[in-house]
Amino acid sequence: MKLMPFRSRLRGVTLVELIVSIVVIGTALAGILVVIVRNVSASADPLIWHQAVIVAEAYLEEAMTKQFTDPNPPEGGETRATYDDVLDYNNIVAESPPRDQNGSPIAALAGYSVNVQVTTEALNDITLASGNAVRIQVTVTTPTGGSVVVSGYRTNYN
Repeated sequence: MKLMPFRSRLRGVTLVELIVSIVVIGTALAGILVVIVRNVSASADPLIWHQAVIVAEAYLEEAMTKQFTDPNPPEGGETRATYDDVLDYNNIVAESPPRDQNGSPIAALAGYSVNVQVTTEALNDITLASGNAVRIQVTVTTPTGGSVVVSGYRTNYN
């Protein structure tokens, strides 16, 4: 019986196989990272819109809780802290940053801008000529350029 020389079979990868595997893994990883980056960059959008809605609703609620008619004749130089009736809010144009009820700016909302428009309108049986119904429309512009519009009606029920 003849003995065969012992050969160890070394297993490994060639340089070409290594480079091909690196290219395949790199391409797959790049595709996944594109999706992750897109999702992360868009994840702030819901927060921005939610903040804009909250600001708009706060201005609308504040205006709607004021008296319908002016209890004190305007003396000029009114500020947000002294607004006492619904029509005073028609003076808010491009207020940036939004302010609290006392007129103090809210620095955290620096990129937002607020416009309030108060107009007399007819509402069901209330005629336009009577002036007993107004529509309050609050528009908040977001830092990304979008806008949120919230509106409501206030009537003179006295």
